[in-house]
Amino acid sequence: MRISRSRTRVALAGAVAIAVLSLPGASAALPSGRVYELVSPVFKGGFGAVGPMTSPDGDEATFYSPGSFAGAPAGPELLDYIARRSSAGWSTSPLMAPVSLVAVSSTEDVSPSLQTVLEIGHQGAGFDGKLPTIDVLTRPTQLPDVASNWELAAELESLNNDPRVGLHELGSDPSFCHLVVGPEPEDALLLPEAVGDPDPVLYILNRGCGGAPKSFALLGVTNKGGPLASGCGVGLGNIAYAVNGGDNTFNAVSEDGSEVFFTSCTSGQAKSESPHQLFLRAAGSRTVEVSRPLAEACAEVPCPQALKRGTAEYQGASAAGTRVFFTAPLESGQMPLVPGDADASNNLYMAAVGCPASKQGCAAAEREVTSLTEVSHDPNGGPANVFGVARVAPDGARVYFVAGGDLLSTAQMHALESEGRPLPRAGADNLYVYTGEGGVSSIEFVADLCAGSEQSGGVKDIRCPIGIGSDADLWSGPLVEAQTVGADGRFLVFATYAQLTADDTNAARDVYRYDAQTGALVRVSTGEGGHDANGNGGALGSSLTASRRGDSSSTTVALQYELGTRAVTEDGSRIVFVSAEPLSLKASNGLANVYEWHEQPGGGGGEVALVSAGSGPSPVQDVVISPNGLSVFFDTSDGLVPQDTDGANDVYDARLDAPGEAFSTALAEQRPCEGDACQGPLTNPAPLLVPGSVPQAPGENLTPSAPKKSKPKKCKSGYRRAAHGKCVKVKRAQRAAKGHRNGRGSTSGKRG
Repeated sequence: MRISRSRTRVALAGAVAIAVLSLPGASAALPSGRVYELVSPVFKGGFGAVGPMTSPDGDEATFYSPGSFAGAPAGPELLDYIARRSSAGWSTSPLMAPVSLVAVSSTEDVSPSLQTVLEIGHQGAGFDGKLPTIDVLTRPTQLPDVASNWELAAELESLNNDPRVGLHELGSDPSFCHLVVGPEPEDALLLPEAVGDPDPVLYILNRGCGGAPKSFALLGVTNKGGPLASGCGVGLGNIAYAVNGGDNTFNAVSEDGSEVFFTSCTSGQAKSESPHQLFLRAAGSRTVEVSRPLAEACAEVPCPQALKRGTAEYQGASAAGTRVFFTAPLESGQMPLVPGDADASNNLYMAAVGCPASKQGCAAAEREVTSLTEVSHDPNGGPANVFGVARVAPDGARVYFVAGGDLLSTAQMHALESEGRPLPRAGADNLYVYTGEGGVSSIEFVADLCAGSEQSGGVKDIRCPIGIGSDADLWSGPLVEAQTVGADGRFLVFATYAQLTADDTNAARDVYRYDAQTGALVRVSTGEGGHDANGNGGALGSSLTASRRGDSSSTTVALQYELGTRAVTEDGSRIVFVSAEPLSLKASNGLANVYEWHEQPGGGGGEVALVSAGSGPSPVQDVVISPNGLSVFFDTSDGLVPQDTDGANDVYDARLDAPGEAFSTALAEQRPCEGDACQGPLTNPAPLLVPGSVPQAPGENLTPSAPKKSKPKKCKSGYRRAAHGKCVKVKRAQRAAKGHRNGRGSTSGKRG
């Protein structure tokens, strides 16, 4: 997995700190108006820094490192930091809770604004022989990282007095006021009413924001408070119930935290043998079965006919929780979910959630499903055969999905033919967009995607070149290279093997932007100034930083809002992507480099420019653009500014500079390492503050950490060394959370 290589790369980069000069002419590779700024500090405890996540304005970024600096606790685990930009430069401070508060962490997360950090873990005092509590803490990141600035949101104990029990976040609203959490191990008990409940058990933690009462309660329960079905268990979104690893938790917790969508099977059989349905827990007090016909009234869940209905798969929801999408087939003898629906294939549905007509302005606990729409309806009566969903717009106005059916009307087909545009074909991997706004809805055809060499779904397609891979990850699997733009999802940016425009003649993957308002489809990954046959000169291809749909150990706010994977600005005018293909004359290293596509004003097309140096010895990774487009963050071992001379990985910002905002680029004195100095420092001396494009602000990193102790004997595989010094077994969720950096769903800096 790529993220594992990233962690190895950090360690290796710090092993030999060779002094290197910044690359001659590196800044010349930048697009017009951008300058390099060094975000991570010059001194990093002899290690590198990777995994940037950005705030909306690009003035803050988080990253992680094995090194201990800026006053962070010393230790062998990954540590989390936040950097802020000011007129004096970028300054860095620790992001994780002090060890005195959290000795072993199971979850760390940040809000979309990077203004609040969440941490869940065991108290340090818990290892003195007493039963440790599980603490949930938050801190405004603007305040110093001291114990007094952390707020204790909840303090929990396991009922079976097991000190190994932990807790990890599965989802939250962006303010961390309502969290969905799960215990580790999954059969651990945290509430008396969970005794005898199915595995796994999930909880809703209400922190009591705005004066509301605090609460901690089970998620998957009936309206009487009992389990939905004995032996089933629940999953946020469709976690634990998805097929082919396609876990999806997009907006499964609404932005105000009042709604939580979850999946549960409806009998005591094994999950694989029992149908599962989609439910809504409203205001933590009422459960609504979403995936049922509106005509099927029932006061208690699951409804009587749930076992006879086809399995429902959660596909995402609007941020406000007012629209939720799911797929389901029509089983023989089943009442159609929508009146007149006779399509037995897999279909995509949209449920509207709100107040019933008789209770306008109702409380959150009184919300219910007010309408159900068959999104994938074929006007010609054919089967939809929906394969999956690529993206749901944040406001639910649009959903991009893939289906094998031909879902256009005869009039739409004739219109496409008259324009000389491709048509959907039955059995192909047809990408559609459904738009439903103001009571008017429509389906438009975007393109055929690829299933392999000259194959789209089950039909032959010469626009899928010979020897290529499949686009199936766009609608299934844990990672997806597709993102929407804006609240209404007007633009879809995605990577595909298919040759969708006339200027795409290469047998490799390219990045495209689709405009749902105009129907325009543009290839983004072209050559700079037409170089490399305008991006068709080879077969290395281009890609977006992949986003993670969600899984049982990495579904966090940081992942939900794509803080570390965003590839497109909020207005859709700038897109960043990665390619080892030399799309620029300045790209000479044959490795992955960062490029930026910028739409020209007045509809004049777009231009591509190289962002990274293009000549360094290592590939560039972890690329993310700020929503406003001012910052393009990435990590690299290339020395792009004069003061970066350690050869270790650093986080850089290719900043779209405004007059008067540029920092000094004076050349720092170069001091080659000698002897043991080439191995990196064993302690954390105060750094030498040197001028550069972005120096650390005065006073930054002046407090050295405690000297590192001699390295203890390595624990055997599957174990880690805890704060009390003993080797303890690593829990599955903790191992997964550490390794999911490709999705950057948390700022995990696990200690212990």
